Amino acid sequence: MKSRVLQIKDYREVDITPLLKPFVPDEAALETELRRLTNPYVRWETGETASAGDQVVCRLVSDCPRFNKEKVRFVAGSGMFHKELEALVIGMTVGEAREADLSEGRVSLTLTGVMNRVVPELSDEMVEKLGLEGVDTVADYRAYLLAQQKDSAFQDALYEPQKQLMAEVIAGSEFVLCKEDWAVVVNRELDRCRTLCRQEGMVLEEMTPEQFRGRIPVKSYHELVAMLQYDGWDSLCRYLLGCWYAQTDGFQAGEADYEAFIADYAKTWHVSVENAREANPYETFIFNEYAGHTYTVLKKYIREFY
Repeated sequence: MKSRVLQIKDYREVDITPLLKPFVPDEAALETELRRLTNPYVRWETGETASAGDQVVCRLVSDCPRFNKEKVRFVAGSGMFHKELEALVIGMTVGEAREADLSEGRVSLTLTGVMNRVVPELSDEMVEKLGLEGVDTVADYRAYLLAQQKDSAFQDALYEPQKQLMAEVIAGSEFVLCKEDWAVVVNRELDRCRTLCRQEGMVLEEMTPEQFRGRIPVKSYHELVAMLQYDGWDSLCRYLLGCWYAQTDGFQAGEADYEAFIADYAKTWHVSVENAREANPYETFIFNEYAGHTYTVLKKYIREFY
């Protein structure tokens, strides 16, 4: 390849802070996950007063057959039986009766039994049994869950700052870009699309808008060619940047990585290894790996702000 980088723009000089969304912890979700850890340790005890989450047994008397039952069992507040009657039973003691006027008619409810749901306090011992490396205490587990939230928020917010950063690095760098290299990039991707379509029993050049829908964001072969030609220059720049970064950070991609990729591709897309290789030649894989390395470098930089 004759194309090369002459001078690279330092991505750290680009101010991306206006594009970053501040991370706000979801405390309710944290508490829900912490409570979930106690579920295997919940026990049931015979009680006298019904609370939300308790199992109750009631006698219902009504002119409506659905609510005229000698014995019915449900969990108060679960919404699985009847919302109004479940709310009615909360706070009742065994033997107490209450009435409710429902759309179906009046119902008299008598509480005949309660099994209280007893939830123990979350303990370090419960956390230890999870077997998470470096997570031994309740405080550790909370920090672990918070880190997961933060990572999820980062992934959701990554697109715009990464897109902007990539555009500014490419625009601010100097390249020697050869037309023949650009043509190779475009034709290589066209060949890949052609192969994928052939494996599905279609001819790329003859595909209809309906056949393109859900596969490639164009409506015709000519639109596809135009899109790949337009994207080809930036793809070539990303590859050259990835090779530049690899010289300093030690990134390498080779045969072993390719074999692992092919195995994973075949498994994920439920195709033969032969079809996976045909759709993803080694040269294409290497090009995409180094172009993708540029994204990885910029992503790592953006991650520093979270």
